Amino acid sequence: MTRFRTSLALLTCAALLAACGGGDDDSTASTSEESSAASAEPTASADESASSGDSAAPTGGGVLIVAEGQDTAEMDPQTSFFDMTWRLQAMIYETLVTTNENLEIVPALAASWTQPDDTTYVFSLQPGVTFSNGRALSADDVVGSLQRLIDPATGSYWAPQLGPVESITAVDASTVEVTLSSPYEPFLAALANVSAAVLPMEELTAGSFDPTTQMLGTGPFEFGEHLPDQSWTFIRNDTYWRDGLPVLDGVEVRVVPDDATRVAALRDGSVHAAYFASPDAPALLDGADGVEVTVQGSSDMYWLMLNGVNADSPFTDQRVRQAVAYAIDRDAIIANALAGTGQATAVASAGLAGACPVDQVPTFTRDVEQAKALLAEAGVENLTFELIAPPTLSTLSPIAQVIQQSLGEAGITVEVVTPEIGAYIDSVYVQQPGQFDGVVDYFAGYLDPRMVMQFLVPERNPTLAGFSVGSEELTAAIDAAAATSEPADRGAAVATVCDLTAELSAIVPIATKESTIGLRSDLVAGDVAGFDAYDIYLRDVASFSLTEG
Repeated sequence: MTRFRTSLALLTCAALLAACGGGDDDSTASTSEESSAASAEPTASADESASSGDSAAPTGGGVLIVAEGQDTAEMDPQTSFFDMTWRLQAMIYETLVTTNENLEIVPALAASWTQPDDTTYVFSLQPGVTFSNGRALSADDVVGSLQRLIDPATGSYWAPQLGPVESITAVDASTVEVTLSSPYEPFLAALANVSAAVLPMEELTAGSFDPTTQMLGTGPFEFGEHLPDQSWTFIRNDTYWRDGLPVLDGVEVRVVPDDATRVAALRDGSVHAAYFASPDAPALLDGADGVEVTVQGSSDMYWLMLNGVNADSPFTDQRVRQAVAYAIDRDAIIANALAGTGQATAVASAGLAGACPVDQVPTFTRDVEQAKALLAEAGVENLTFELIAPPTLSTLSPIAQVIQQSLGEAGITVEVVTPEIGAYIDSVYVQQPGQFDGVVDYFAGYLDPRMVMQFLVPERNPTLAGFSVGSEELTAAIDAAAATSEPADRGAAVATVCDLTAELSAIVPIATKESTIGLRSDLVAGDVAGFDAYDIYLRDVASFSLTEG
C-alpha cells in the first residue's frame, strides 16, 4: 500500500523503504542474527507447556512470541499506511469503533452511537477509559484526533476515507458529534481502522508526546522497545479498561525474513505464531505438529498499474491500456503465481460483500483477439514495455511473469524488471509523472468496497496522480456509490465504478491477496479470524493466553 504527496515525498519514501526493506513475505534469506533470534528459547510458560501432557489449559502471564517477515519504522497511526504497522499499532491504539470477522462495525472506545440523520453521527464514549499513562480519555481527545487526521498539514492518506467531514465537536465530556456535508456511507468503516486512532491530544498539544517517535494509547499493551530489523516488544497495560484483559504479560514481534526459518521456529516452539504472505506457506506448514494453519482472507488486491500520464509511456492511449487488460489471464495468475489462492477481482474487492461480478465487468473476460484489434485500431505494432515487479513481495515477480506470458499471446512483448527498492519507490510513487510503463503491486481493499475507490481520484490520492488516469464521470460515480445506502441501489452504483475503472484500464485489478498464519495451538489459546479487512490477524490478542498441561 503506497501513498504520496509532493510535500511528503521524503517522508513517504523513507517509510516505504523501512516498511518494505525485508520483503513482505520472506523472499530474502535471513541473517545469522535473525535466525538466532527465531530459534531462541520461548517464555517459561510456553516451554513448560511444550514438555507437559497433551491437555492444555490457559494460564495468565507470559510473553507471546510472533514472527513477521519484515520490519517497519512507522510510528504515527494517522500517517502509517503499511499493514505490518497496523498490526503493531493495534496493540496500543484504539478507535471509536472496530470490526470483527463478520465485517460488522462493533463498539470500541465508543460504547454506542446514534445517527440522527444521514450526515450526523453522535458517539457516546466508554466509561473508565484511560491512556496507559493513567490520564482519563475525554471527548476532547477524540475531537482533536479526528481534526488532526483530516488536517492537510498532517498529510494523512486516510483523511479522504472519512468523507466530507464538516465539523467535529464535543457535546460534553463523553459525547462527540461528527457532521458530514453530504451522506457518506463508509464513514464508520473508515473509523474502524487504526489509522483513525484516538491519540492523547492533551500530551500531544503540550509537547510531552510525539506520535512520530513515541506510542501512547488506550489499548491493551504499552510500547516497550524497537530494535530495527530485529524485534518489537510490548508490555501489558495495567490500566486497560476492559476487565481481565490483557491476559498476557506482553508480546514480542520478531523480524524473521526467511519463510523456512519461521516454519522451523514454529515447529520447535521458539515462536508461538508466524505470519506468511507466500501462497506456498500452507504446504510448508502441512503436518507440523501442534501448528494450526489459518489461510486468512482479506480484501487486499493485486493490481497492474499502467502509466497513462507520462507522455513517454505507451499507455497514454486508452485503447492500448484496454488491449493489455483484455490479454491478461487471471486464471493462470491465480493457478500458477498464487498457488490457487485468492479470486479474480474488480476494483471493488471480491473479498467483500457487494463486490462486482467479475464476469460482468468490461475487459475482464479474456479476449486475445480483441486485444490485437485494439492495438491495430490504435496503430500500435510490436508493443514492448517494461513491467516492474517490486522486491517487496515474492508473489509479484511470478505474477509479472504470467502477465508476460499471457500478453505475449497478443503480440505484446513485456520485459520484467525488479529494481532496487529505493529506485522502485522513486520512479513509481515519487516522480511526477511516474517514470515507468507498468508495475504490479498490491493495495488494501479495506472494510467497505467503496473505500478503496477514493484512491482512484487523483486529487484525493496524489500517489496515483503520477500515473493513473481518472475522469469526472468516474469521480461522480465514486461519490454516488459512497452516498448510497439502499442495498439495491448500492450494488448498481458500485458496478458503475467497476465498469468505468475497467474501461479506463489505468488500474487493472487482478486477484485478491490472502495470508497464512501459523499458530502453535498446543502452546497458545486464542483464535485467528478467517477474514480480516485490515490485515490485523491477531486482532483479539488481548484475550490470548499461553497454556500449560
